[in-house]
Amino acid sequence: MRIATIGLVTTLATLAACGPQATYKDSRGDDLVVSLDQPNIQDFNLAADKMVQSMMVSGVLNNAPRKPAVLGISRIVNDTSSQFDTDQLTKKIRIALLNTGKIEVTNTIGLDGKPEDPMAKGVQDMKDFESGRSNKTPDLPDYTLTAKILENRTSAGNVKQVSYIFQLSLTDTRSGRGVWEGEETITKQGAKNSVGF
Repeated sequence: MRIATIGLVTTLATLAACGPQATYKDSRGDDLVVSLDQPNIQDFNLAADKMVQSMMVSGVLNNAPRKPAVLGISRIVNDTSSQFDTDQLTKKIRIALLNTGKIEVTNTIGLDGKPEDPMAKGVQDMKDFESGRSNKTPDLPDYTLTAKILENRTSAGNVKQVSYIFQLSLTDTRSGRGVWEGEETITKQGAKNSVGF
């Protein structure tokens, strides 16, 4: 009996060891894990790429009051059932916009008076004080960017479907009006998480 138990444990350990080995994957490749439970890295990549491309094609930044235009990042809302850092979306968008040369992002003005980069804000304030311009109006953004991420879930039998809706809005601070909006919906369907899409 003891030998049979040892044999069973050895067999189970061997089977567990035969599972796929961990390997590095291209974060933009088509052989990544696809999860129905939360947005994946490929969802953020695809949504960011498509929305930045839409903004560039619209030509809205050609009307900026200065070149490059200054962008402020405003409220980003995660209205899904998953907990994740919204920077997974906004950082990709910021990088892509900065690389166009048409946008610079201000890090010294933030929501609720809290700058994204307190050190940069402190240096800016010190330079303004030393030059006697401490009462000057701060360099305000030409545009602000807001985003919302929503989800829609449904099922039929044992097949589940989830859609993540990424919404982005660009507001001209001179008028307070929205000058561009983008929406990208990514839908996944299956009975369980899988590899590849």
